[in-house]
Order: sequence, then structure tokens, then C-alpha cells
Amino acid sequence: MYNYNRARLSAPTSLGLDERLERVLCYVFGWVSGLFFLLFERRNENVRRHAMQSVVVFGGLSLVLLALGIFGGLFGHILIIGWIFSGGAALLGWLVKFAMVCLWILFMVLAWMSPEVFVGGGRGRRSL
Repeated sequence: MYNYNRARLSAPTSLGLDERLERVLCYVFGWVSGLFFLLFERRNENVRRHAMQSVVVFGGLSLVLLALGIFGGLFGHILIIGWIFSGGAALLGWLVKFAMVCLWILFMVLAWMSPEVFVGGGRGRRSL
């Protein structure tokens, strides 16, 4: 905490919360909380970028899970081949869920540590 620069890690926000807390809250409920902060946070660009990242990453993975569920359900009724399709879709679904949990934890820790870490990068910021 010796080199902790409060001015660099926090800027004014529309909602009145600390920027650091808002960055983490963008990921708490996945794409839903990201969408909330994207709609209601107008002042702080860092919070908006974290909210956008949350919506894109977790929204995209949620759509993948939905597609896998539909795919496994539709082809699961075919006699023998359906078992393979539904089993493969279920296995991929578990892998996507595991990736979502890992990314959820990683993004919250990174959002707490630094406002400048984004997966997409851009605009002179560090990226993963």
C-alpha cells in the first residue's frame, strides 16, 4: 500500500459509488450487471468499458450455452445418434460453464486491481 495512488485508481461516477467498486460490480451478476452499469453509468469511461466487456463476454457465453441446450434438446430425441449429440452438447456446456466461472473470478480480481486491464485492449490500455 506504499505506492497506492488513490487519484489514479478512482474517478467520479454517476452513481456515487467508488469507481473501483463499480468496476467489480460490473461482473457480479454477469451480463445483467454489466448491462445495468452500461445503461446508468455515464461519467466514468473505465466503468463503462468494464460493463461493455461484461456484456460482450458473458452475454456471448450465455448465448453459446443457449445454443448448446437447444442443439442437445433437438437432436437428443434421435435414437442412438441423439445420445451422442446430447452428450457432446452437455460436455461442451460444462466446459463453457467452467470457463464462465474462471473468467468471472479473473475479471473481478483484475477490475479491483487496475482500471486499465481489458481483454479487448485498445486506446492505449494494457490488454490480456
